[in-house]
Amino acid sequence: MKIDMHLKFLFCFIIFLWPSLNFASSPAKDALIRDAEIEDVLKSYVEPIFKVAGLDPKSLHLYIINSNEVNAFAMVGGRIAMNTGLILKANSALQVIGVFAHETAHIADRHILRGIDAYEKALWQNLLGTMLGGVVAAAAGRPDAGAAIMMGSQNMAEKGLLKFSRTQEGSADQGAARFLDSLGYSSRGALEFMEILRKEDLLSEQYIDPYVLTHPLVSERLDFFRSHVSKSPHANAKLPQEFEDNFKRIQVKIAAFTQSPAKTLSQLDPTDTSLLARYGRAIAYFQASQIPEALKEVDFLLREYPEDAFFWDLKGQILFESGKIKESLVAFEKAVHLRPDIPLLRVSFAHALIESNDPTKEEQAFGELSRAKTDEADNPFIHRLLAVYYGKSGKTGLAALSLAEMSLEVGDLKTAEQQAKRSLHFLKGDLVNETHAKDILAEIKQLKDLESGIF
Repeated sequence: MKIDMHLKFLFCFIIFLWPSLNFASSPAKDALIRDAEIEDVLKSYVEPIFKVAGLDPKSLHLYIINSNEVNAFAMVGGRIAMNTGLILKANSALQVIGVFAHETAHIADRHILRGIDAYEKALWQNLLGTMLGGVVAAAAGRPDAGAAIMMGSQNMAEKGLLKFSRTQEGSADQGAARFLDSLGYSSRGALEFMEILRKEDLLSEQYIDPYVLTHPLVSERLDFFRSHVSKSPHANAKLPQEFEDNFKRIQVKIAAFTQSPAKTLSQLDPTDTSLLARYGRAIAYFQASQIPEALKEVDFLLREYPEDAFFWDLKGQILFESGKIKESLVAFEKAVHLRPDIPLLRVSFAHALIESNDPTKEEQAFGELSRAKTDEADNPFIHRLLAVYYGKSGKTGLAALSLAEMSLEVGDLKTAEQQAKRSLHFLKGDLVNETHAKDILAEIKQLKDLESGIF
């Protein structure tokens, strides 16, 4: 059943799909992207919205998906996912902020949990219809009659769930407008983005049965935002220029990392010495393995912007991935020094320290990972690097425990269970870590029970 697959995806995403380390070269389609700069910029947009919505900004978990589809969605636990396609389609930071306000409203009004309740009702309705269809078929001796009832019941269940979803989408638009007003931001960005979507849907909308849409028709949403903007005292409010400047930077970065180097270079005038042009060319040259050219562009940027942590981070990545690991340490350490509040920068630095194969730097790597883990406890790459550190230090039990944590975060329950049990063999007498290993085993059992119970 279609709804079954929708909920199955939801649970798999919440439980199993966790981020990798960094914005890798040429990320795979639909892969989750981790990048310190992109996340920092987007969080600067969302966190104020969380505050006015009565949510704790520390509960925010932001996921960036490498997909051309224009989409964003909210999940339980303060989680918001946004596709790169949406970021590239938007014309301004204000438009993306409008989308974030909408998704925050879903979280604040607990729409996701209510949606699961609605799913359960739809599932029960479909189950009753299936049972009734079986009875009719048996009594009448006509399997076709039973099949017709079952199909009708399933269709009713789906439409009931989709109607619920449309109601919540409309509510989320209202919440978004309210949050934006509270911040003194204009809702014009949300309106403009809906107009962009309308241009794409204009021809098809008149032929679509509105009852099979999970969102209200774009025209309905446009009417709401037009009305709100016409009355809002903040209709013409402008964002700080820094918001828009940073947005253009992450657009350039995403495009340069996700499209071919040739396409990026063809879009940039070689005589353009602006920040955005140099940034795009640096990444394109890096993608094309033209390392000297990439470093030349980054060094130009660093001469002009020596306090920019993200330019130092890019230089470190270029050097690291081109095999110049020891040289990358200086750049990564500088990035951490400039932005000590960003754990992903510490993870990159720790990775380079470990890969340098310098025993004198292992404790420094451990320190960086320990600090990063405070804010990124669910980052599987941190657990992987800790496993390497513990392995090099001869701490077999802790290495196995870290591998169990890593495997649990990525949904590999079999390996997680194996490593947790292995760690118990080496951690006898270490009460704290023994307890942690047993907690992992208990969590694995719960996940297996949940999986077998739902699917």
